[in-house]
Amino acid sequence: MKKSLLALAALASCGAALAQSSVTMYGILDVSVGNYTGGKFALNGGKADRSSYHTPSRFGFRGTEDLGNGLKANFNLESNGMGMTTGSLGGNLFGREAWVGLSGSFGATRFGRTSSFGTQGHARFDLNGISYSSAMDQAGISPVTWYGSSRRDGQLQFVTPNYGGFDAGVSVVLAPNNNTSTTQQSSSIRANYGAGPLAVGYVAESKRSAAHRTAQAIAGSYDFGVAKVVGGYVVSETVAKGKGTYIGAVAPVGAFKVGMQYARNSQTDVNATELFANYALSKRTTLYVDYANKGGKGTGHSYAMGVLHAF
Repeated sequence: MKKSLLALAALASCGAALAQSSVTMYGILDVSVGNYTGGKFALNGGKADRSSYHTPSRFGFRGTEDLGNGLKANFNLESNGMGMTTGSLGGNLFGREAWVGLSGSFGATRFGRTSSFGTQGHARFDLNGISYSSAMDQAGISPVTWYGSSRRDGQLQFVTPNYGGFDAGVSVVLAPNNNTSTTQQSSSIRANYGAGPLAVGYVAESKRSAAHRTAQAIAGSYDFGVAKVVGGYVVSETVAKGKGTYIGAVAPVGAFKVGMQYARNSQTDVNATELFANYALSKRTTLYVDYANKGGKGTGHSYAMGVLHAF
């Protein structure tokens, strides 16, 4: 009888521990086929199968532990998906995300390799989900790809709680990013507002090498119901000191979404136009078609069709 009671007590203890912590596996699979020519669009000299044209394939693990009194410990490990190499992500298994942090009524922290404030704050203003055809990226003014990457090594971030749609954050990169040949520490700030149909965001990041400069971006979007429009102004960090503007619109038509985006870099004389459409087979599976045309220096075009599944 005593052994039975002890066994039940042990099981109850395990159940309580499991209830206080959780680990979730997630991922995205994106497979496409298309054509890439000229300039930055070149890939294997022309036609080629390409995994992850729209959204980088990946898999990862995220977890949280309840420490009591509203305090939680969190972590995220995220790796490359199929058809991708580890070279651009530092050659590490979890080269996309590898961080730990705390969250509570004070806000949230992250420390390790994690996405930049440019990505966290401004990816939502790219109406096509940061596709390879992204007009802002191809024109060289996307905050998501400042310094050639959407992630930072050795980064400490703090973000406030959301107050009526507003949140702000500050981060410090404690070590240079070996993947992009940066040579000094940097810091960044962000401020976001989103309530109802309106969203506005600002982000700035100090330069990380003598050839770069402090980068800044401000953008906004408004959802009219029948269509969502977006616009922004960006001062890029690149050696060429690019800066420019972008606009875009997307409209839902039943299970379809169709849209366009245009970006112009006024200092490098590059412009890009992006057209896209997708069809939601379910909440997790989407068919898509993307097209982009790049004008000015580095002229080229790109198009692809594929299927994206999130789990």
